[in-house]
Amino acid sequence: MKNILVCAALCAFAFAASAQTKLEGLSGNVEVKFDEYGIPHIFATKWTDAVRALGYIHATDRMMQMEVTRRRASGTLAEVVGKDALAEDILVRQLGLRRTCEQFWREGNYPDALRDDLEAYCQGVNAKMKELGADQDLAPWTPVDCIVFGKYMAWDQSGTNDDLWFGMMLDKLGPQAFEELWPLDRPYEVPAVTHQADETKVAKAGLASISGASSAYMAALRQFPDQWPGREGAFGSNNWAVSGSKTRSGKPMLCSDPHLGFSLPSIWYAAHLSAEGRNIAGVTFAGSPSIVIGHNDRLGWGITNLQTDAVDYFVETVDETDPLKYKHRGEWKAMERITEEVPLMGEAPHKLDIDYTIHGPVISREGKVISMQWTDLGVSTDALAIFGMNRATNFDEWLAAARQLVAPCINLMYADVEGNIALYCAGSLPVRQHGQGRVPMDGASGDNDWVGMIPKDKMPLAINPPEGFIMSANGRPASIGYPFYLGFQWDPSCRSRRIVDMLSVANDLTIESMGRIQNDAHDKFAETFLPVFLRVMTQTDVTDPFAAKLLAALSQWDYAADADSIGTIIWLRWMEEYRDATWNDEWAARGIEPRGGSWGFSGDNEREPMLEVLEFMTRENPNSVWFDDRATPERETRDDIVRKAFAGAVERLKKDIGEDLAKYAWRNFNILRVRALMGDDNLAREGGPVPGDSFTVNPGGDGGAVGGGASWRMIVDFADTTASVGTYPGGQSESEDSPHYADLMPLWASGKYAPLRMVADASALPADDVTMSLTLVPQP
Repeated sequence: MKNILVCAALCAFAFAASAQTKLEGLSGNVEVKFDEYGIPHIFATKWTDAVRALGYIHATDRMMQMEVTRRRASGTLAEVVGKDALAEDILVRQLGLRRTCEQFWREGNYPDALRDDLEAYCQGVNAKMKELGADQDLAPWTPVDCIVFGKYMAWDQSGTNDDLWFGMMLDKLGPQAFEELWPLDRPYEVPAVTHQADETKVAKAGLASISGASSAYMAALRQFPDQWPGREGAFGSNNWAVSGSKTRSGKPMLCSDPHLGFSLPSIWYAAHLSAEGRNIAGVTFAGSPSIVIGHNDRLGWGITNLQTDAVDYFVETVDETDPLKYKHRGEWKAMERITEEVPLMGEAPHKLDIDYTIHGPVISREGKVISMQWTDLGVSTDALAIFGMNRATNFDEWLAAARQLVAPCINLMYADVEGNIALYCAGSLPVRQHGQGRVPMDGASGDNDWVGMIPKDKMPLAINPPEGFIMSANGRPASIGYPFYLGFQWDPSCRSRRIVDMLSVANDLTIESMGRIQNDAHDKFAETFLPVFLRVMTQTDVTDPFAAKLLAALSQWDYAADADSIGTIIWLRWMEEYRDATWNDEWAARGIEPRGGSWGFSGDNEREPMLEVLEFMTRENPNSVWFDDRATPERETRDDIVRKAFAGAVERLKKDIGEDLAKYAWRNFNILRVRALMGDDNLAREGGPVPGDSFTVNPGGDGGAVGGGASWRMIVDFADTTASVGTYPGGQSESEDSPHYADLMPLWASGKYAPLRMVADASALPADDVTMSLTLVPQP
């Protein structure tokens, strides 16, 4: 790791106020103007020259991040950090991320324009490394490095091991109870796309439990890394588009704020490129040349995770005398074995045998042989999708590009200057013979095999709806009438419902008022749960003066988790105790292992029944059997659990905070803390108190350090695409000595934005907004 750090430090230098340097491969001069936040505005005559310059600048600002991410995506991180990264390297190699990208590049499956962009970008990166001598320690950057990073992010945003945990839950609970707690059709949901009521409902099949497999599922779960990078503190994402009928300008507006774990440097790098009449701005991944979320002069797009079911697990039947033979449709088949060596820092390489069945790699042999199938295991066209969206000039071109995406499955929100707004659910999802893949399935019979993918023109799509807006927030993408199984791992509906509440009545919208919606801190679940809680307590004899003070504070609270709120921390602790008091006795009685991280279902991403299920029980079924505490001989109801939870919260709050309510202001708990890329506490930064909690549109935390949330906020008004804004909690440079290491954090924390200034010519940039200028000239 030492060499990487040294090389990164060499690359991460500040340009002089005005500088000129030679860059190999350029056909003409490139002007780069940096604004007050270090965001580059790149102006060139030829597009590949602009992309070559972006590679050079990425390597200047983010070389360490690029190298670490390349190693993560390639399964070579343990070579520089040791055994702590071995589990991650093994999983990445089982997925074959780099192998398949190398194959796709080798087979020449990319159009010439994309190949030209990738090669030009890599030339820029390598020129920077060579300029500073870093090429002696770091391998040259290649097009495969650009592609594999995208593949890595595809797994990061779609890979899940939830099926294994839910397989155990099904085994312990039985099908009826499982369907009650994790139904396909939740109460209170707000689908992003509505389908006609006469369409075929999803068949409720495919929940067969495999006898004696629970311990094998848990063993398989332990094969996964403890924490997948990028998901720490992540709560979901939001995006929406509104038509001109709701805006002051009369043109559509687009908002996007993907929620991820925060880090320094950020996963995002903001940039603006202008060449050959093309003009595009937004955020990139350092290591790849395309704008991932952004806009051009004609159109723009934002992203939320679709959180669909793109991964299945199969319990294979293996020959007792030959572990490399497995049964499929009555025949014994030979597994394909690939042997790789995983380099380990300071030790001999780890020998890794990767066995493949027809379904995919075997990820565990402990107790049962379990294989995994993912839609993006093979070669894919993911890079073509984002490349095409970057070049699109109208909706039809953009949609054609979006339909090339395989993974991750995402909600792509769209708006353009022609007045159109749209939402397309992009990505590949399997058609399963028995409808679902919520739990591990028998792999031997062949009855559970995938039978193709949902046709791209059948994926959910909404265009110019009569409501005048479209939104997505990781909730159900299509109504229950949609004819294909998409999944059931949606995030809690609190953000979706709140966004709909606001957009339904919104008019005369501007960038400023859209910003207020993006930063909204109203807790929708507090609005629905807390009145019931308080009603129960009005019928309860409360003798503790401190407890009475807490109830009085809550009765006056407006559900806004803002910095001065007293009620937020009280509500959250009460809700935590309520959830535990409702479910923990059920788990203990059945020998269910403790809950852990999951994609959705609850505001803090813990594996427990869907919060909408608990909300329905709380509001409409107070005598539900699930409220009964199995540890007592009495039959408890909702009211008993509310009281028990309140008593627990009171004692917790007394112990942790004390009885002085002046100390209960939310600003004392919800503190922004952004970790450093490799976990070095000296490089982490705190950004002060921030609004929002686990259940708000602007996600905060649950009363501790806020390490995830809106990783990028962007607002575009298509009446003037040069006036778009954006921000993220970090900075452009990975060097702690740079003024741009974390200078966007205060802006982000205060709910403000940086101008993106997507102008077509360098002369159009206000001189006062340019802090550095770099001219790149061809090297003779």
